[in-house]
Amino acid sequence: MPEVKIEPLTRIEGHASVRVLVEGGVVKDAWTKISLFRGIEIILIGRDPRDAPTITSRICGVCHDVHRMASLLALEDAAGVIPPENGVRVRNIIEAAQNAWDHLAHLTILAGPDYGVYGLASKPHPRELELDVEKYYKLLRSTIIPLQRTLHEIQAMFGGKVPHGTATVPGGATVEITTDRIGAAYNRYLTAKEAFYAIYDYLTNTFIPHLMAEHPDVVDVLLNIGVGVRNFLAYGFLPDPADPTNPDKMLFKRGVIIRGERGPLDVDKIAESVKHSWYTDRSGGRVRDEIPPEPHYGKPGAYSWCKAPRYDGVPCEVGPLARMLISGYYKPLSKHGASLLDRLLARLEETKVIMDSLGEMILDLRPGARVYNDYEVPRTAEGFGLWDAPRGALLHYVRIEDYKIARYQCVVPTTWNFSPRDERGQRGPVEEALIGCPGSETDTLNILRVVRSFDPCSACAVHVLIPKGKAVATKTLSLNV
Repeated sequence: MPEVKIEPLTRIEGHASVRVLVEGGVVKDAWTKISLFRGIEIILIGRDPRDAPTITSRICGVCHDVHRMASLLALEDAAGVIPPENGVRVRNIIEAAQNAWDHLAHLTILAGPDYGVYGLASKPHPRELELDVEKYYKLLRSTIIPLQRTLHEIQAMFGGKVPHGTATVPGGATVEITTDRIGAAYNRYLTAKEAFYAIYDYLTNTFIPHLMAEHPDVVDVLLNIGVGVRNFLAYGFLPDPADPTNPDKMLFKRGVIIRGERGPLDVDKIAESVKHSWYTDRSGGRVRDEIPPEPHYGKPGAYSWCKAPRYDGVPCEVGPLARMLISGYYKPLSKHGASLLDRLLARLEETKVIMDSLGEMILDLRPGARVYNDYEVPRTAEGFGLWDAPRGALLHYVRIEDYKIARYQCVVPTTWNFSPRDERGQRGPVEEALIGCPGSETDTLNILRVVRSFDPCSACAVHVLIPKGKAVATKTLSLNV
């Protein structure tokens, strides 16, 4: 069978590739590869636990606040501290704005051009996408970038700056809540909401109906490819400020859907396989048992620097579709229960849920109320930080011994979705989603569409560490139109 390799993948952050075998115009097998060593956890060993949020937020320039958030939760779990209500409200505003702008970047920049959105191409499914670049950049300048900038301004008002805000800390936040700050943030929210609904209304009332009515053959393809493993996992996010440790009261719920059955999440059922990853065998296992990543490049049978997380032994998709299904906010259009089109629409609808809630979050702030509860770093403890990033379930684990970090692990969304095979030969979610996808050596559009529907960020999946600080790689974000 002919082999097709796409390397590097574009419109994503980091270095990744996909290799597929095609026969009869469809994909018969697939392998995903992350091409950088993961090792960010190593530099945390021996440090003060309070350093972790600042360091781990540098894992990614896109999902910076969510890594900080997961790290804060891990430290709070270890220290036994719960932030006051106003502190939780501050965090929720930052995280809601983070997720909304990230989703909009995906829908309009990272994936939108592949579907002829906004009339950028004469057909939504051409073999060679003829993009009107001038019209596209005009749209970016007039609508999309101003909207994302406004959401960033809201983040910065409560987080101190964007990216890599510093105003959230273990125990809550450090920002002062005043009526002026609330009013300024709410005015920006109204501006962002108006711009968002201009995009949302166009997609739901014009583009999608046009797609359904005028191109049913395209819709049929999009509903029957990219199905994937059909197991879903979410940690949830945006908790109730009055009961922040109760996952049942989160706006987006925590749970799993395994073989069609919804159930509660048990963190001890999460383990990482390294059978086909360039790590030593003891680098895998249950999260609290894993050693910091120990590289074994050239390991027989391995083909990626990405590990293979599994829940109770099975691969799970994470991300907006998983969250929306587990929370009961989305009903799939596909008879399969998942598809390429469902993954895109779930992301759009999740953005609406967030934008409709963000204004209320801002108005719920209490001027002058406490935003921080004091705590002490424990001598010995462990903690889990579970949070859903834009791309899916994000876990940070910390073990503290003699007041220092003795062990740290990050299990990130792209590690779940972009994982290689495991000991049982089970493909990762993206690999499985590519099976049956139309494609050939000269037509890779749908292959790329499937991969991009997961919005992979391989910078989160892998990290580089050189002990003497020598720079060996430069991470760039490219827009390939």
